Amino acid sequence: MNRYIINFLRVIVILLKYAILIALAILILTLISLGSAYKNLKAAATEGLAGKSELTQAANAAQAKNWPVALDRATAAQANFSKALANLDQTRTNVAVKYFPLARNQVNDLEYLLKTAEILSRSLKRIMPLVINLEQIQKGAGRQNFVDLPLADKARFLQLIYESEPELNGLTANLKLAVINLDKIHRLGILWPIYGQISDIKTELGQTAVLMEKLSPLIKLLPALAGYPNDSRFLLILQNNDELRATGGFIGVYGILENKNGEIISLKSDDSYHLDMPASLTEQWKMEPPAPVKKYLKVEKWYLRDANWSPDWPTAARKIDEIFRGESEAIKQPTPSFTGIVAITPDLVADLIRLVGPITVRGATYNADNFQPLLQYNVEVAYKDQNISSWDRKEIINELTRELKASLLNLPADRWLELFTIIDHNITTKNIQVYFPNESWENLARTLGASGEVEKTTSDYLLAIDSNLGAFKSDVVVKKNLAYILTETGDNLESTVKLNYRHEGGFDWRTTRYRSYTRIYAPLGSRLISLDGVEKTTADISVTDDKTLDKTSFGFFFTVEPGSSREITLRYRLPQAILTQAQIGAYQLLVQKQAGNRIESLKINYPQGQLDLKTDLNQDRKFIAK
Repeated sequence: MNRYIINFLRVIVILLKYAILIALAILILTLISLGSAYKNLKAAATEGLAGKSELTQAANAAQAKNWPVALDRATAAQANFSKALANLDQTRTNVAVKYFPLARNQVNDLEYLLKTAEILSRSLKRIMPLVINLEQIQKGAGRQNFVDLPLADKARFLQLIYESEPELNGLTANLKLAVINLDKIHRLGILWPIYGQISDIKTELGQTAVLMEKLSPLIKLLPALAGYPNDSRFLLILQNNDELRATGGFIGVYGILENKNGEIISLKSDDSYHLDMPASLTEQWKMEPPAPVKKYLKVEKWYLRDANWSPDWPTAARKIDEIFRGESEAIKQPTPSFTGIVAITPDLVADLIRLVGPITVRGATYNADNFQPLLQYNVEVAYKDQNISSWDRKEIINELTRELKASLLNLPADRWLELFTIIDHNITTKNIQVYFPNESWENLARTLGASGEVEKTTSDYLLAIDSNLGAFKSDVVVKKNLAYILTETGDNLESTVKLNYRHEGGFDWRTTRYRSYTRIYAPLGSRLISLDGVEKTTADISVTDDKTLDKTSFGFFFTVEPGSSREITLRYRLPQAILTQAQIGAYQLLVQKQAGNRIESLKINYPQGQLDLKTDLNQDRKFIAK
């Protein structure tokens, strides 16, 4: 929060760096024609200069974390800018300003600049009491970091944040209004010497507004996430995307996180096999797995490690919860209720390590670049040389978790913005997916973009889902490209999906031949025309209309040998409603990213709709035909 305030002050001071000179330029250039406006222009310039001075003092005070002084100076600055705007408004009765566009535009541009400064000063005035109250809690407890606060002070801290939603919403609205004002400034006008700076500031304010907007659902989710005012308990699912599955990766590890008033009461991870193997020996656990899982993994029961078969995270999360409870009951293990179920991939952990710095555990140093391969080596190979049993080989994850948790909890407050940015990025790229049984909280997760849903649309849609079935960690060496081509043929609109897989690995402890059961999800009612590039005798081709997800899926199995490539071409006919949209110029396409999948490039080609482009698929992409 403190960093936001300092950044806003810095932006305002930069904005006004030349504002007074510009006001004086207007005064000099138009003195003869403006005549009676001289007095008002001079007063506007004087008040603007005073406002800039006050803001400079506010910025210096904020930098020193002297928030009461910063608040006083921001309040004074707002008053100065309000007076400057009032004086500037008086010039509009002048004949030259009223009837000559050139003079009128110069006055308007200066007004937009001063309005931006007034809006931001007013925002600071409104938000600073919150900063002061938060600071007082920390100082009163004699602590610098949130993690060091006593439990009661943590509760007060969280209460203030939770109750600050109106102030933060107001700040977001003001930032958007400031961008609108800056947008109105003419490129070729009296502000042209600093137009480049204004554009940069406009971009920064716009990005900050988006970031602040995302804080709103997070604040509403605060009771669930932080255990305030009621305790919370989450089931954490660690998905290894080097062994890709529908919602992100193989579930090799799970954990349980318990929070109270922002304090982690308990965080413990465990090997999924520690639940699956005992359950497999009981008669009580009998759940039938999906047919491809049963056939290609040669299992008779559905276990936690394979529970994320649906590409829709809410659906998969409910199945994970069902299997976790069923297996736990089968082995007479406690089955707690969960506030939510959270899936993460190693990419998130790598980003967090990049934030806090390298972590050393058992003599090995983990950084953002080596985290995933080094951890895999230690739990798959190195444990044998360390006299660790295969049953305990993943205990190292608990040690890593403790070190990372300690580093994150001791992160200085001025780096919280970096942490939030990392979380926001990993939500966008689907390295974090959250499911809440509570409908209101689930809606907030959806607003935040963290629900991991297969989105329902009335337009065209594409989702490619690879599920690695028995290919070790081979996804790390398989390069993938995706192309989508649309063709209008008379009364039909046909889609062609081209999937290219290039295996750059070999046969070792980590990689082998690639084996995937892949599903292409299209609008409900799509009909298969052809499938090429797979061995028809072993492809296991299926076509399924899933009315729950509002999609038709085309599934098939294939393999790719190390050192070779395979291109698979799938053709299908889209529903008539999509053709109608295309014919009236309303065609749209949503391509969703599979969590954890590393697709190098996405190509879209629709000649009739003038869509011909190449991009990445690091997040969901939406395309609109011209």
